[in-house]
Amino acid sequence: MAKLIHSMIRVHDLEKSIKFYSDAFDLSISYRLDFPDFSLVYLCDRESGQELELTFNRGRAEPYTHGDGYGHIAFCVDNTAAEQARLRALGLTPGEIKEFHDAKGALIARYFFIQDPDGYKVEVLERHGHYQ
Repeated sequence: MAKLIHSMIRVHDLEKSIKFYSDAFDLSISYRLDFPDFSLVYLCDRESGQELELTFNRGRAEPYTHGDGYGHIAFCVDNTAAEQARLRALGLTPGEIKEFHDAKGALIARYFFIQDPDGYKVEVLERHGHYQ
């Protein structure tokens, strides 16, 4: 059986990205590989054990473009309003809290988005239903 272990994104400022994911989502460095031309830094979510791999290519002047294929990564929290306030207190800029309902009006999801230093979208969902 296959097991999802990590997702990878390319970052332009490695230290700024490490700080963002540490402050915003409490991810910590679990493994780091530094080579002459690039670094791979794995940030671990202690709750699930999954990792986000940050790939930093030395010497790149321009920020990465996301094209039209990238969507987002997502994290679950107990309370979106409290999390939004915490992120704002850190000086970050989370978006507005939104709700998604089914045809009968039942809540499917409560969420907001925030962007990391490289412009990657991160969805923050309140624990509910499918999103645990």
